[in-house]
Amino acid sequence: MSELGVASRPSPIAGLGLFATRAFVAGERIAPYSGRTSAEPPSAATSDGKVYALEITPGRWLDGSSEENPSRHANHACHPNAEMVWDEGEATAWLTALKPIAPGDEITFDYGFSLAESLFHPCACGAADCVGRIIATPLRPALRRHLRFSRPRD
Repeated sequence: MSELGVASRPSPIAGLGLFATRAFVAGERIAPYSGRTSAEPPSAATSDGKVYALEITPGRWLDGSSEENPSRHANHACHPNAEMVWDEGEATAWLTALKPIAPGDEITFDYGFSLAESLFHPCACGAADCVGRIIATPLRPALRRHLRFSRPRD
């Protein structure tokens, strides 16, 4: 168990997930998303084949691949219980609770992918209204319309 109140373990969503080991209240910082910043997105996948990149401001990236980064296993969900908040003063991104999180709950956030990015990233969050792609909340209606009109017709 982490002193932060989170632990990584297998997730029903994908791979490893980040789980609460204690209760969090809405608005509470859960864990930092730490790593090196650069003007280019990290391109080299880690040994597990994943890229842990976070665009913190346009054209500014955080490489969260370090095993020291407690938040790198937080999965995407269409109805997340946390959000990623950039604190410019601390130069740190924080997973922050959107609503109360109970011990044992998986901590998720909206990855905010664009329409183009979403085409390469299926979503497995399990929400009844999941569009099947990891895409930013405001873009989901457009993707739904696109999928509805692009299906083969009888």
